[in-house]
Amino acid sequence: MRVLIDAGMGAGHLTPLKKWGIDTLILTHCHIDHRLTRKEIPDVPVWCHEAEALFLNDRNFFLDAVGMQRSGVDLSAGFNFSDDMFATRINRYLSDGECLDLGGITLEVIHTPGHSPGHLAFYIPEANLLFTADVDLTSFGPFYGHDFADIDEFLQSIERLRQLNAGIVATGHAGPFSDRVVDKFNMYEEIIYQRERQVLELLTQPRTIGDFKGRNLIFRTYADFPDLMRWFEIVHIEKHLKRLKTLGKVEHIHELWSINE
Repeated sequence: MRVLIDAGMGAGHLTPLKKWGIDTLILTHCHIDHRLTRKEIPDVPVWCHEAEALFLNDRNFFLDAVGMQRSGVDLSAGFNFSDDMFATRINRYLSDGECLDLGGITLEVIHTPGHSPGHLAFYIPEANLLFTADVDLTSFGPFYGHDFADIDEFLQSIERLRQLNAGIVATGHAGPFSDRVVDKFNMYEEIIYQRERQVLELLTQPRTIGDFKGRNLIFRTYADFPDLMRWFEIVHIEKHLKRLKTLGKVEHIHELWSINE
């Protein structure tokens, strides 16, 4: 089988793959940058995790699930969320632990929620190669700035992938990496705790969630789509505050967040 994992590379980069032939497109998750070029291969069957299917098929459901509906950001300015992008028929659901025989190559399915509910990674044992999609090991760190994302699930997924101790790790946005792979997972995870410490440092006095806006806790700059970036940053901070409350480190009273003394 000739399998393409994700289709966000643009029509030009897809051209040689179309010449070789694609039997199946596997989508690791629903984010637009991983499926924008799907329209160039409309007849190729699509596989994904069942938890991701609704986000691929329903525009309003997707926008609500990622938090765009409550963001107040004007989606008509430079964003392409047209209905035809959400007409993806899913031909098969992939399950955690499933092994796909591609003909001399085995593709092991790993369900890695956190970035999105049905996010998938894949391991090829014959090459000791791990593809982690948007558990991307970049210096930016884990992205969980959408409503359906979850920090604790992300941490569990990082741990699960790290435990594989793969010889080569490729991601959706960086790599491939073949040295100090475990260290890269460790540094990637540490960014979550670093953000948490920054949130706590700002709570030397009680603050509302609005007081965190524009403080560059997550993004160093807001150069592209600044309103959207500030919104994603606030969602990250919301998730940290809720997690810290669950851990008993902060309290939330009358819209004010403060250190739990």
